[in-house]
Amino acid sequence: MYGETTDLKGRPLKSTAIEPATLHNPSAPFSQAMLTPSGANWLHVSGQLCAEGSCEEQAHSVWDQIAALLKEAGMDIHNLTKINQYIVAGTDVSAYTGVRNQFLAGHRPANTLVLVPALAAPGALVEVEVIAAKF
Repeated sequence: MYGETTDLKGRPLKSTAIEPATLHNPSAPFSQAMLTPSGANWLHVSGQLCAEGSCEEQAHSVWDQIAALLKEAGMDIHNLTKINQYIVAGTDVSAYTGVRNQFLAGHRPANTLVLVPALAAPGALVEVEVIAAKF
């Protein structure tokens, strides 16, 4: 299981959040940075999108796609270390983040969310790319 493996000194082999006391803690559910020790298997997932339905429906589809890719690689949501999210309309941010937070179930990877004027697929309202690590 992820996070239960240790090195020869008994330190856990997992990604850990970096949250310096000198930085303001984010109000959203993400970490300022994630540190992954050497020896991890890395998974870089290309931007996933769906071009049909509302932003909320597209977000569910995108996160289902990401979950399927993680599963195929022997990982799950808790292996995510970084999320890059692109959303077309600022009015959709709340709907999108509600779906994302359901999928993350309290996990707090590093996170970037950018509002963009358009995505490559006509009708796409949200695109998400992720990076995951596992020992």
